[in-house]
Amino acid sequence: MADKTIPDFVFPPGGEKPDIGREDLAAVAEAVAALSPEDRTLLAAVQASPFHLTAAEQFREFPDNIDFFVLEPQVKQMEDLGWRYLEQHLDLELTPELRAAIDPVPFGRQAMEEDRGCFTKYGYLSLSGDEWQHEQAAEHGRREAEKKPSIRERLEQSKKECAGKDRVQPVKDKSAPEL
Repeated sequence: MADKTIPDFVFPPGGEKPDIGREDLAAVAEAVAALSPEDRTLLAAVQASPFHLTAAEQFREFPDNIDFFVLEPQVKQMEDLGWRYLEQHLDLELTPELRAAIDPVPFGRQAMEEDRGCFTKYGYLSLSGDEWQHEQAAEHGRREAEKKPSIRERLEQSKKECAGKDRVQPVKDKSAPEL
């Protein structure tokens, strides 16, 4: 059975304490316990950032919204971010001489501004641009999917419709052709 305790990174000591009831705390603990180690690291980075989650609903929705955030653990400082930005935007390979002549920090600042990202002890965190999927919308989508007929049901329905069209219907009130 998964551990139902809430790790310290979820509600960091000295941080903003969310107003979550006892039942919701159990739901948060369950949602966090179900995360993979990589997703727990992502959640820890989110909680150490300005993007931190504060409502039980957000924690429950987090597993469906992993792609909402981008964590780059190898990017630890502005210089790293600048080099990543340059590599993404330059079509030429930088020789050691060119690398020595470039200050990557301004490029890192530009990337951070564009990404609206931040540094955490886990790496560089930014938003992916994906839309946050809410529980009600996801649940509605699941219900809609449940209402749709299966492929087999649709095929059977099509067969019935085709079989009905194949039958020749007698034509009423038509006189015989004249000779």
